[in-house]
Amino acid sequence: MVGGKPPCRVRTMIKAVIYDMDGLFADSESLHTVAWNEFLKRFGHKITDVPDEIRRGFTGIRVIDGMIQVNEILKLGDNIEKLYREREKVWVEIVKEKLELMPGAMESLKLFKSIGLKTTITSSGSNEYIQTVLDKFSLREYFDVVITGDDVKKGKPDPEPYLAACEKLGMKPEECLVLEDAEKGVRSAKAAGCKCIGIDNPDTPPQNLSKADLTLNSLGEITLEIVNSL
Repeated sequence: MVGGKPPCRVRTMIKAVIYDMDGLFADSESLHTVAWNEFLKRFGHKITDVPDEIRRGFTGIRVIDGMIQVNEILKLGDNIEKLYREREKVWVEIVKEKLELMPGAMESLKLFKSIGLKTTITSSGSNEYIQTVLDKFSLREYFDVVITGDDVKKGKPDPEPYLAACEKLGMKPEECLVLEDAEKGVRSAKAAGCKCIGIDNPDTPPQNLSKADLTLNSLGEITLEIVNSL
């Protein structure tokens, strides 16, 4: 706070910032490959047994939706929910040991909180995964709302996840700024009626972020001026 007044609060039409998790807030993309391979080796497979064009489409979607596609190709079993939960057990253990945050993640979060904006996570990840990340990095105090892939019937690119976040925040979509690194996430945010900044993650398979209102190279590039311009 400068001069006893919260800077820029009255100027911005944005009242809340909604973060995606994988590849945006958490540096998780390469770890998902590790998790898939660890899970699939019990079936005698590896993730590269799934065609590349299918694997590229996993970015931004719920793991259970990816599991459906993997199972259609590799024929792992009939119980998708069981397969998903088994893969999640592997994933959470990897997250606990190896996950790190993306550059600029905490700096951007502290910036938004300093000017009184609400912040939320809206992720395609499971509730167990998101809760693990919140505990690992002591993030619970920073987020007012958490929406996970387990909380919605339709994942991204459907607008349901971001509409659910807006509803839980008690805000109109146009009052919310979404931060996304995935094409499907950007499509979800814009279909919900939110503002959206696309963050280009070089470790993610190439994404078309052209539908975002603005594209940046990292969360660390976000400034108050940028937020006020949306």
